[in-house]
Amino acid sequence: MTSSTMPRKTIELPERFLFTTDYVVLYSDVNVANHLAADRIPSIAIEAQLRFIIALGYEQATAFEEAGLIMAHSEISYLSETDYGDRLEIDVTAVNFTAKSFDLLFRLRNLSKGLETARIRNTMLFFDYNSKSVCAVPESFKANVAKL
Repeated sequence: MTSSTMPRKTIELPERFLFTTDYVVLYSDVNVANHLAADRIPSIAIEAQLRFIIALGYEQATAFEEAGLIMAHSEISYLSETDYGDRLEIDVTAVNFTAKSFDLLFRLRNLSKGLETARIRNTMLFFDYNSKSVCAVPESFKANVAKL
């Protein structure tokens, strides 16, 4: 019997990130093995996303530019174990703009251990809840990203 291995996907990072924030791992973030639970990483990224959106000059991350921001796709690479109380630095950037989407890239680095914890790529869409349809990425949003 032959063994086949699935190739590991890599989330490529840009040379530069537009925004950085920090996060201390909470007790509610750890699992029974006493390290950061895999299901908490997306939540931590969403917190960093909100901080990024605020840094762009918006007051909220769910409804702005006359539309809502929704996630269409997400990928996560789990790279190292993180424990309760560890200090994370989260880098965020917006890339790969198309007419109706863009990617938010996140790099989570564990400052307490000097290791990269995870990488995340979320494909985001602007959504008009009144018409229940995806809408174009607003030019003003792209301009705000370019200013950072």
